[in-house]
Amino acid sequence: MTAKRGLMLGRFQPFHNGHLALARQILEECDELVVAIGSAQFNFIEKDPFTAGERLVMIRGSLAESGVELSRCYLIPIANDDNNARWLANLRSMVPEFHYLYTGNDYVRHLALSQDARIRIKKPDFEKKSEYNGSNIRKLMLAGGKWKALIPAAVAREIGRINGIERVKVLGANTDSSPQNW
Repeated sequence: MTAKRGLMLGRFQPFHNGHLALARQILEECDELVVAIGSAQFNFIEKDPFTAGERLVMIRGSLAESGVELSRCYLIPIANDDNNARWLANLRSMVPEFHYLYTGNDYVRHLALSQDARIRIKKPDFEKKSEYNGSNIRKLMLAGGKWKALIPAAVAREIGRINGIERVKVLGANTDSSPQNW
């Protein structure tokens, strides 16, 4: 019998405790976890300050430190496809076969079901959704607020290593952060 895989997808800007709780939920319900790191081509912009590689390090470190068996996990950066009508086919071509798509995003649910009515979607049990979200965490970082309690220690270390607070502040002050516009 093949292993049942659950897919979670997100931008993970940054990976936070809510994401970690979802990863653990999926691994309780499935044999393996596929983490699709979306918008992999975007970085060094206000909405997406961290690179795909940095997010990979954050996620892998967080899973390992929380006791997750990494051999049960796939971490895959996925570049956005500008044609939403082929979104699911593109996603499936980039990740291992998955049996459940975990999403609380109505738009993602709609896209998936409009492209494959048989897809099995599971709605996650979100923890502290208003606190555990990337926009809130980046705003707290920008304002000098208390954000470290909302993320795993591995994420905080990586943000420190890459001088991520300064990056978020620079990007937050310059909303037109494309070199083409300089």
